[in-house]
Amino acid sequence: MSTTLSFWFYTIAIMAVGMYSARYGRPGSADFFLAGRGIGTWVSALSASASAESGWVTLGLVGMAFQTGIGALWIIPGTVIAFLFNWLVIADRLRRQAHDQGSITLPDVFTANFTGWHAVAIRVLAMLIILSMLSAYVAAQFSAAGKMFEAMLDWPYEAGVIVGAIIVISYTISGGFRAVAWTDVLQALLMISAMLILPLVLLVHLGGIDSMWQRLGALEDGTTLTAPFADQFGMALVGFMAMWLGIPLGYCGQPHILVRYMATRDTTAIRRGALISTTWVFLLFTGAVLLGVFARAWYGSLNDPETVLPRVAGELLPGLLAGPMIAAVLAAICSTADSQLLVSASAVSHDLYVRVLGRQPDNQRIVFLNRLAVLLIGLIAMVVALVKVRVIFDFVLYAWAGLGAAFGPALILMLLWRRTSAAGVIAGMLVGFITAVVWRMTLHNYLYELAPAFLLAFVTVWLVSLFTSEHKVPASIGKQQKNVL
Repeated sequence: MSTTLSFWFYTIAIMAVGMYSARYGRPGSADFFLAGRGIGTWVSALSASASAESGWVTLGLVGMAFQTGIGALWIIPGTVIAFLFNWLVIADRLRRQAHDQGSITLPDVFTANFTGWHAVAIRVLAMLIILSMLSAYVAAQFSAAGKMFEAMLDWPYEAGVIVGAIIVISYTISGGFRAVAWTDVLQALLMISAMLILPLVLLVHLGGIDSMWQRLGALEDGTTLTAPFADQFGMALVGFMAMWLGIPLGYCGQPHILVRYMATRDTTAIRRGALISTTWVFLLFTGAVLLGVFARAWYGSLNDPETVLPRVAGELLPGLLAGPMIAAVLAAICSTADSQLLVSASAVSHDLYVRVLGRQPDNQRIVFLNRLAVLLIGLIAMVVALVKVRVIFDFVLYAWAGLGAAFGPALILMLLWRRTSAAGVIAGMLVGFITAVVWRMTLHNYLYELAPAFLLAFVTVWLVSLFTSEHKVPASIGKQQKNVL
């Protein structure tokens, strides 16, 4: 009973903070989608971090570590490097460019330097990729909510999906980006607390490192679980490392992360945010992998390894502590789903309705359209979660690869290389996205699709740009960018 009460206390508090933030809102899309470009260091750092790490970490990554063993630790160095690259190379360049251009969305940034049919093609293509991939991503988050409520309260999976969707949609509609950013701070703190506390609790119950290691090795697949490379050799080892080191390639192409940089107040906030965010993700990922490994030693086997966190909290902690720890799963879900809902909504109400169709609604109407878009996309994602999404880790990796390969290479080259052309951006987006999707359906079992898709997209943008000359950089932008390639 105490577990349930403490869990719902946290949940209601999050919703209250999100709705309270609406008091500070101002009319217009710039405020609804970017909070007026005024978020500071801690909010920027923790919001970007929490939105990047969804239920796939608290449920999916923990479950993968449960199955893989200590080999899952390989995801940590790649992720830390990716976070540093995002903050130190991309973040301030993107913030400055978005501010000078008046860009509200990522498609705005991609099209600001181009004109004619090239600009329209880039915006429509980016919009379609965002809607298809982020809708799938949000569905995975709602699926994680269903699993969490199923494991914790013994609810039907479907009921958990619906309740999780209602929570996220309600405060996102109310406060927009400001609500999302404020709640992200609380969610990031709760997530990191759970990933630091629960592995220690398990280790104490296991009797220490030596006892844990012995129990792990005594399992039927103990050799694999205790091997740094999970007993993979030859091409299997290449595929193993490509997945764990390749996943971080996607960070520079996730729209729901990139808009945090666009909304950050100034360069100082970016520089300080780099340290806070990178430290946070290192601790989070380390804790998630250790929780999965320690749980494998404790349980031996589970029908659904993605339910490790709520199981450990519910079984090994007092009720008042178990509730907040389990709520960390909901925190991870909300902190990503709300961000993705906003980005998806902006693709409809801003990129499609305002930019492509050329409509100019007044502030009152655009706020209504923004909220309506959040509601409709949230409902679509909820329906998908109800009928399809069950394996969170796999489903998230699919959407992650599609977004990362489509947007990452094009954005990096646009920010760092002044010769990047419109044709290069279009070709790179298409090659990256199509490669990720086709590879997923054909060669995924041999090599995670993001690595080849990202590489092919990067080479495509570069090569096509060399032979085209549509790109013209405004003088104000050109002075800020350095040709580092």
